[in-house]
Amino acid sequence: MKKVKLFYNPFSGNKTFKFDLDVCIGVFQSAGYEVHPFRTMQPGDIETHVAQMDKDYDIVVASGGDGTVNIVLNALMHNNLKIPLGIIPSGTANDFATFLGLKTGDSEGACRVMTETSPRNVDIGLVNGETYFINVCAGGLLTNVSQTVDKDVKNALGNLSYYLKGMEQIPNFHKIPFRITTSDEVLEEDLYLYMIMNSAGTGSFTKLSPEASISDGKFEFIGIRAKSILEIPSVFLKMLTGEHIKDEKSILYRRDHYFKIECLDPDFQIMESTVDGEMGPKMPFTLEVLPKAYPIYGNFEKKKHVSRETPLAKLNAVVKNGK
Repeated sequence: MKKVKLFYNPFSGNKTFKFDLDVCIGVFQSAGYEVHPFRTMQPGDIETHVAQMDKDYDIVVASGGDGTVNIVLNALMHNNLKIPLGIIPSGTANDFATFLGLKTGDSEGACRVMTETSPRNVDIGLVNGETYFINVCAGGLLTNVSQTVDKDVKNALGNLSYYLKGMEQIPNFHKIPFRITTSDEVLEEDLYLYMIMNSAGTGSFTKLSPEASISDGKFEFIGIRAKSILEIPSVFLKMLTGEHIKDEKSILYRRDHYFKIECLDPDFQIMESTVDGEMGPKMPFTLEVLPKAYPIYGNFEKKKHVSRETPLAKLNAVVKNGK
């Protein structure tokens, strides 16, 4: 019988995946798979378990948010395992899963994608030759937003909480001098923040890189230029619709397979980056794309039709319902 290893984070999102676990097991068993669940309980236990588990699994599943997916991916790669990876989006931020056409809260549907379709090899990122990521590496201001949002607020408002927290920090914005090296140029720019993207979005912004592909061997660099603080809200609004890419005065945009990020001000050199929403390396660091390096399950045929509420629409719904 074929086997599935299912890692799940019981604390992700609204903590309801435990009610879907039996449904997921049923989907896999009906398709001829034996399911071996693993409940993550503390930092490091997924990595330890992957290092010790049998290597003959047919599918590895990560149920949780982007952070859980990142942990599972790193554990597999560091153990030289390329078992096809499936995602059940059950966290607050499920950006990569959304790009794959997987709907948050539809655990049964995500499992059926794994039993009824074939995985595809997608690009992943490698930072400093040691840390893998699947969706985004970011730095500068706002990079600690996902760590500073209150958990209850995060569960109530979802990705909208990140957007509101970011808007709250705008008055404290200050320019940071960066040197960005790609495979064919060196740029020195004053930015507020930057994001290096694999998929189209992160946090509340689902159209940061409208033309993104996860199998083209390149990532998108998007930097917000240091401008008047009064202009930042309008830039954020453009980022919600994807129109910011055309605004060269406000946005630095590049596509490449290699980036080196340096800070030219020693006061900011200790600033950490984030990798898939988790704490990443301090500057300077290098990032390279590993083209089509990992097999991933996704609803690839329908992903172009998948939409997600914008932050403003979500806010209106919250206000209307009084929740």
